[in-house]
Amino acid sequence: MQKIVDEPIKIDLHIHSIESAHKDGKKVANNTIENIPVLISKLKENGIDMCAITDHDRFGYSMYRVLKSHEGNELQKVLPGVEFSVNFDGKKVIHIVTIFDDSNDEKVKNIEKILNEGSGKEKYKDGAFSRDDYFLILKEIDLDFVMIAHQKKSPTSTQKPHKSDVLSLGRDKFNELLFLEYFDAYEFRQRDNEVFNKKYSIDHDVKDKMRFVTGSDCHDWKWYPNSEDKKDEIGFTYLKALPTFKGLVMAITDNHRINYSGSFWGQGKYVKELRIKINGKTNVVPMSRGINVIIGDNSIGKSLLLHELTSEREISSNTKLKRGYEKYISDNGIEILTKIDEKDIFKFNYQGQIREIFEDVNLKADKYLAEFFPTEINAGSYRKPVEREFNRLYKLIEKRFEYEDSINQLLPLSILDEDELEKELVLGIELETIDISELQKLVEKLEAIIDELTKEIIPNKALEEGDKERLQSEVEYFELIHKKYSDKYEKAKLERTKRNAFNTALKRFKRKYSERQTDAQNRHNAFAEDRKILAENISNLVKTRLSFEDYKCQIDETIVKPEVNPVDTFLFVSKIMVEKVDEKYINEVISSVLKRDHKLDLNTLTRKELKNSISRYPNDIEDPLEAFKAKITSRLDNDFKPIKAITENGKDVYSDLSAGFNSRIYFKLLSGEEKNKGIYIIDQPEDHISQKAIKEDVLEQFRNMAKRRQVIMVTHNPQFIVNLDVDNVIFLSKNEEISVQSGALEYEDDKYSILKIVADNIDGGIYTIQQRVKRYEKNL
Repeated sequence: MQKIVDEPIKIDLHIHSIESAHKDGKKVANNTIENIPVLISKLKENGIDMCAITDHDRFGYSMYRVLKSHEGNELQKVLPGVEFSVNFDGKKVIHIVTIFDDSNDEKVKNIEKILNEGSGKEKYKDGAFSRDDYFLILKEIDLDFVMIAHQKKSPTSTQKPHKSDVLSLGRDKFNELLFLEYFDAYEFRQRDNEVFNKKYSIDHDVKDKMRFVTGSDCHDWKWYPNSEDKKDEIGFTYLKALPTFKGLVMAITDNHRINYSGSFWGQGKYVKELRIKINGKTNVVPMSRGINVIIGDNSIGKSLLLHELTSEREISSNTKLKRGYEKYISDNGIEILTKIDEKDIFKFNYQGQIREIFEDVNLKADKYLAEFFPTEINAGSYRKPVEREFNRLYKLIEKRFEYEDSINQLLPLSILDEDELEKELVLGIELETIDISELQKLVEKLEAIIDELTKEIIPNKALEEGDKERLQSEVEYFELIHKKYSDKYEKAKLERTKRNAFNTALKRFKRKYSERQTDAQNRHNAFAEDRKILAENISNLVKTRLSFEDYKCQIDETIVKPEVNPVDTFLFVSKIMVEKVDEKYINEVISSVLKRDHKLDLNTLTRKELKNSISRYPNDIEDPLEAFKAKITSRLDNDFKPIKAITENGKDVYSDLSAGFNSRIYFKLLSGEEKNKGIYIIDQPEDHISQKAIKEDVLEQFRNMAKRRQVIMVTHNPQFIVNLDVDNVIFLSKNEEISVQSGALEYEDDKYSILKIVADNIDGGIYTIQQRVKRYEKNL
């Protein structure tokens, strides 16, 4: 017998048969017992697992039994039901699809007699029952039931409500019934209404009170799920439930067990079953992909089970505890055959660990928040173009200062007499030395790029094949460019060598020549050379002066994209201080290192002016340009330093979390983690959390967690079992030896009922169950 939900069940609890002919006439004429195979074929074609024929105010037991004979083959479950017409307020008639428990067949059989012949026939007036008579009839039937009210149009619709819908009673009465949870669910048919129903539930904060299910309301089986040769967009409902009446009740009273896609679990790692050997007998416990709880008597070995599943990873250093576990296992003949691989575990919080975390006042939250932050932002990629732009500015300033230095270094020229000028002899001027440092840097940079591409980037396994081929071709291009400038660099080196050799020879010749000249001749030669050098220097300075231009930023605008990792309502961010790199940012950085109202005018800038312009000039740096560079670098270091942030609803909450980090936040972060698909194992999550916090926050966080991963927990708290509506309960008990009982909350057989186990063995369990399944005229 199925103990847990492996696959959701697809339902249709609103199908009509010929028993509705008194209201629907010829529309249901073909829906006879003889044509049940037609209906079965259509139900199978549409993948229906659980169904019910619910006729207008009538019940056909024979029809029900024939359909039920297919249970266990084509269908998983067939339930008895009736669509009651109820004169709810003395004025308006609404339709209530009422589904009954099928466990007592004699009482099910009696429904037909009550409705078609007895008090039902007597109380049926003007095509409906009064509200009081409806409940009197349900009391006479004496079966547990669920009530699904018609609400074909969405509650958000501005159109006139359908005549049988609950909203026809008026908005005030609708809200009153909703607040009281009068109905177990509301039925809609058109797929389009799904989004409007969800919006209404969220906008009015009634998700836990207003549960929607679909019903085909089919009146002619050959066109199922439509009522005629006309296709409507009908969406079916999936329930996370065992195919039993109790499963239906548990699902239909919890909106988390209902959806329209059939997807309730994530695709993460999970343990399919636990194999526990007790005194030589192997117990196989089916495990849900959702939430599995382990309950039982104190000192029964619940925590031991978790540690044994994980190869004792959390107690390996606790010798005393380990010896105690080993003795308990030996004394009770226990062997845990199932082991969970380390790589399949998302996190294991052992008993008391969460309490330890949050009671340690010296503990910083950063340690626990660190794992949620994304890969650190590549700040260098944004900083490089900024540095290139400032290097361009530095070169312009250097050029201006070189001009200033050249003027100051002009040699004074002593003018000779006119007679002496006629005797001048110019022996030649040394050739200017070539600066090839920039060409050398370019060649070295190209070599570094080629080396990084070929040795680090292209061999990276994360690189896709198409991108790898593209980069190979880029390497070839870089190699061509490298060869071009390498050749140019070699030629420049050769030219520099030639010039140096010429200058050296010229100096040697001048020195020897001057030794043979008179002082007057040497003075003549020196004057001639100095005059020619001075003329050339002045000419070059004029050219340089004419080439001066004011600095204009040439950087391209770049938006900085932070690295982000969304976790629940939080956004974990790795970013830098700068949001956008552009001309405005460059000018703002320059202004930040200068005194107020000071600007750089490269046409007139001198070293003295720059020094006087720098704010808080560093005393340990003599050269003003070096000081300017240091101030800029310091600013860039601050702006481009990767920083962490956590935002919630657009507000940065990182500092708040660090100061007020607590268990509620801890579980919220765990529930939002999506990257790691491993199993979450926790021993007693209720530690250090108030009942209020569990109800308001933590249960929802565990529900969200279960959508992504399997959860295995030990708990003594009924909220974590019943209100969380867990998928699997594993009960460990001991009489003469340890025994294991398990199943979904709704599971029961001849030996045990999971709900009864919870009620009898968990403090507050019976009260929690009563609150969880509070239904009118019901005795679940």
